[in-house]
Amino acid sequence: MRAARPLIGLALSGGTARSVAHVGVLRALAESDITVDRVAGTSGGAIAAVCLAAGMPVARMEELANDLTWRKLAAIKIGRLGFASSKRIELFLEKIFGAIQFDDLQIPCAVVATDLANGAPAVFNHGAVPRAVRASCSLPQIFLPVEIGGKYYVDGGISQYLPVQTARSLGADFVIAVNLGTRSRKIKPPRHILEMTMQFIQIMADNNTGPSLARADFVITPDLSGFGSFDFSVSEKVIAKGHAVTKQTIPALKEALAKHQTLRHRIKSRLLARYLPGRPAP
Repeated sequence: MRAARPLIGLALSGGTARSVAHVGVLRALAESDITVDRVAGTSGGAIAAVCLAAGMPVARMEELANDLTWRKLAAIKIGRLGFASSKRIELFLEKIFGAIQFDDLQIPCAVVATDLANGAPAVFNHGAVPRAVRASCSLPQIFLPVEIGGKYYVDGGISQYLPVQTARSLGADFVIAVNLGTRSRKIKPPRHILEMTMQFIQIMADNNTGPSLARADFVITPDLSGFGSFDFSVSEKVIAKGHAVTKQTIPALKEALAKHQTLRHRIKSRLLARYLPGRPAP
């Protein structure tokens, strides 16, 4: 009897404008017949995760990514806790998917935000998708916090930049992590509040990414160091980077999957032989 294929989970990190690289990764996985059974996303990765889980064709994702601008995702709204509203992210997704709920998605999906009260990861996999994604993308000091159920949430990258643990919690046996973190070790003084905020968030993301990487079965890391965090004008090039590096790693990924499947089969056979000795091994 052939061993059952492991459930493959995908963990998509944040990355602001660089998050469009996830689209290139998804295209390469699809071209290589790698089926994703579970998906989790943080911040910009949450948008890609939801598009995948909703069954959107990669070609359509590329169209949307290449047409993105900050005007479509943010609006100036001066408040005590920020100077922009992320409401347009919610409206952007509602325009595409309507009032979609997590239960409407084709594959199990979760997005990660940060609970502003305690700094802990807040995992959303039930309820309204657009608002949860908006919360996951709401960079503190820039965007106003997002209220859901009487609590306030901000960008998930502060608490779980690379949501491997969340993908695992959805039931994934084998988790592929896509890490877009590219902070230079030569930290330059920020020139304005946007750079200061991104530097602060990236430092926090670096501090929580280590445990996530340790729990991943395979990691894809596109080199996006030459691309800015807020520049959507180069989306086509960023997508191409994500696609190229993933295509290069496909042989190693398939080898890792095969080893994982063989190991699971051996463990299952030994357990059956130990506890059900009269039953033939699968």
